[in-house]
Amino acid sequence: MPHIDLASIVGRRAAADYHRSASGIAPADTTNADNEVVVEVFRPGSFAPETAIDEQIDDLERWVQANLARSRNEKVRFWVLRGLAVSSAVMAALMVKRETPQITVLCCALSALCVAIDAAWPTDSFRNVHQRAVFDLRELQNTLKLRWDKVCLAHPDASAPQRTAHALALLDHVQSKRDEIGKYLGSAEASPGVKR
Repeated sequence: MPHIDLASIVGRRAAADYHRSASGIAPADTTNADNEVVVEVFRPGSFAPETAIDEQIDDLERWVQANLARSRNEKVRFWVLRGLAVSSAVMAALMVKRETPQITVLCCALSALCVAIDAAWPTDSFRNVHQRAVFDLRELQNTLKLRWDKVCLAHPDASAPQRTAHALALLDHVQSKRDEIGKYLGSAEASPGVKR
């Protein structure tokens, strides 16, 4: 069984508590089955806080871009279907006077098909959910960057164990926010109250 120096763990915990007011971030702890606080200890070099924080910010940016692309695609589909439906209906109305029943029927069928697809595949509530997700993800990115900058100012030494503790706390915060955003994105209904 490896020997753990409790004095150094307690010392790290006290140092982290002392610097908590400077950075505004609580260090990462876990609780065991007896509800005792256990400070996570890592070997030097096994965790690069700066890299982990930068990777999280990049990953959040990829998620933002995916939501923006999906929102843009839904907007394009919305206007293409509505535009085709209206132009087909106008074309059908104009073809009635020219006495071309085949073209009139074709335009009416195209207009009806576009309206049916648009009604079966609504976009309004999805667009709102994706806009909310983009806003929340951008806010999370900014919060993560701001808090990490505060940690770097409070602990200028890149090898300080407090940086790792604060990075773990930030990563826990990011994970909980990502879970929250994922839940409301996953449970979004196309038309509230209408089941497919």
